[in-house]
Amino acid sequence: MTTLRLASLRTALLLTVLTVASLIGLGPAMAAGPPVSLGEVPVLTAPNAYGPGIWHHAKQGKTWYGSYRTFPDTSSYCIDAGKKSPLPKYFKGAKADTVTSARTAWALHEYAGSKSKDVQAALSAMARLDKALPHDHKVPPQKPAGLGKKFAGVAKKHSTILAEAKKFAGPYTLDISLEPVLRMPVLEPYAAPESATSPDSWASDAPGKGKILGIRTDEATLKISLTSASGAQVPDIPVTLKTAGTAKAPKALTTGKEPVTTTLQASAPGTLSVAASAKVAPQTVRVFEPTSGTRVQRVITPDTPDSVTDKSSLDFSSQPKVNTEISDQTPTPGETVTDEFTVSGLIGEHTVTVEHTLWQTATAPKQGTKNDDAREIGTVTSKDVGNGTHTSGEVTVPEDFRGWLYFTETIAGDKATKEWKGIHGQPRETGFVPWTPTADTEAVLEGTSTHDEVAVTGLRPGSEAVLTITAYHVETEPEQSKEPDGTELSVQDFTVIADEKGHVEISTEPIDMPVGWVTYVTTIEGSDVNAEWTSDWGVPAETVHRPPEEKPSTPPAPPETPSTPPAPPEQPEQPSTPPEQPEQPEAPEKPESPPVEPVAEAPESPAAPVPELPRTGTTGNGMLIGLGIVLVGLGSTILLISGSRREKD
Repeated sequence: MTTLRLASLRTALLLTVLTVASLIGLGPAMAAGPPVSLGEVPVLTAPNAYGPGIWHHAKQGKTWYGSYRTFPDTSSYCIDAGKKSPLPKYFKGAKADTVTSARTAWALHEYAGSKSKDVQAALSAMARLDKALPHDHKVPPQKPAGLGKKFAGVAKKHSTILAEAKKFAGPYTLDISLEPVLRMPVLEPYAAPESATSPDSWASDAPGKGKILGIRTDEATLKISLTSASGAQVPDIPVTLKTAGTAKAPKALTTGKEPVTTTLQASAPGTLSVAASAKVAPQTVRVFEPTSGTRVQRVITPDTPDSVTDKSSLDFSSQPKVNTEISDQTPTPGETVTDEFTVSGLIGEHTVTVEHTLWQTATAPKQGTKNDDAREIGTVTSKDVGNGTHTSGEVTVPEDFRGWLYFTETIAGDKATKEWKGIHGQPRETGFVPWTPTADTEAVLEGTSTHDEVAVTGLRPGSEAVLTITAYHVETEPEQSKEPDGTELSVQDFTVIADEKGHVEISTEPIDMPVGWVTYVTTIEGSDVNAEWTSDWGVPAETVHRPPEEKPSTPPAPPETPSTPPAPPEQPEQPSTPPEQPEQPEAPEKPESPPVEPVAEAPESPAAPVPELPRTGTTGNGMLIGLGIVLVGLGSTILLISGSRREKD
């Protein structure tokens, strides 16, 4: 009996030990692993404790790959596989600790709200396999790819999410920048590139960039970039913007796969500033310990999002530019001109004062260069001028002005305004008053030839001019007119150079002077500096006259034979001493015709005809005999006189 009692006691004691050992996991079967019944036991009475997921039956027991509804407002994931399910009742009043694990934190931040069992199972696997987290696994964790066909979809999601986490997990860098928007100079078809000294040249300063091509405007380009720890651009993240010094700026922008840009416009001279912030995935997860129960799993949940910020600013001043055009490019001396000007580059409602200077030069201006002979004519000021087109005050052109004149404009610089100075000789700003030459002429008649003496004044000093002198012949005295008339006798061209006073004199080549009138017309050809000028036709000083030569008078016809011979001529007085009788001279030969009288320079009045005497009965033969007697008497007388003189000698 005693032996049986001892055996019974020993058996009872062994069974007690085995029972206790089984309860604490020290039974003989532990060498081969815990029995299946030791895994996580589904709580059938609390079906709402589980989110989407899949049960896995391992050798060591069941385990849940999926999310838990430990907390009402977020999904949780166990980090101790094989322990009791983390029911809400075990975590009343639980406080969270944080553990840094950027990739798991990013995955939970992005996908914890998914309703897909494959996604939730993949997140559960990431949490169990994350070496950055503490673990007390009772069922060994495995990658979804090794959990069988039931986990094929999970394996794909796990691979995808893990790759995304490697690319997009933090820490993050938000970078924003402001760059001035530049305007390229626009060249007019007639214009040359502006001089390097012009404030409107192609080079403009930008902070930290040195010289860059273009001219700053009142706009800036805002660029936003959000990058992950791997350097990848993180897309689809809203970025909140707070701006100052700009109008109509967006309140937020969303990041993309490339940096995002937008244009901001300054509302006034000063500083344009932008402050940006964005909510991004956290780098930590929240770890919760159970506050009651035993052998209950610990869980993690997504942490709250992190914030990243950045800011940038850019100082703006008005960058004015003035385009101008003189009101009259061919002004009249003594009248006024104005500057029609357009201002651009002022920021917002900013206004400036523009000073306009009218210059004069006697030499053609070169664009961008101030000529040595440039002199101020006058200055006017336009106050409180904004962007747009305006008209300056009037400036009077001097009465005696000849040459070129043009405007330049100046805007003084200050804190809000960059100085601007217009360049000299801009074509549209330039007007020109030509020199207006005239000619004093005098036509000269010398015998049977004529020429013209021409004195020109009013040419531009040192300039070249072409003179054309045309001679016209008319039969009647010309009357002065603008249009020439008559026959051209001569056209002579002369190229001359004016002296320092704009004066030149020439004489034309002599031409034959016909009977009648010759009048000269002088033309001064127009050039780029001298105006054209033409004298009137028929100006008295330019006209000469040659009268027709006097023709000889026609001798009178021989008188008709009178019916009675004319009375004999009176006998000359006889000398006191009668002369010796000369020898009888031979009778002179009768001339064949009466001698012709020479033609006089000026015609004389014809002699009055001798009246015929009445016939007294003497015949023509008697007249001839009487005439012969008279001639014989005259000859005798001449011989007697000649002989008496010889005797005296």
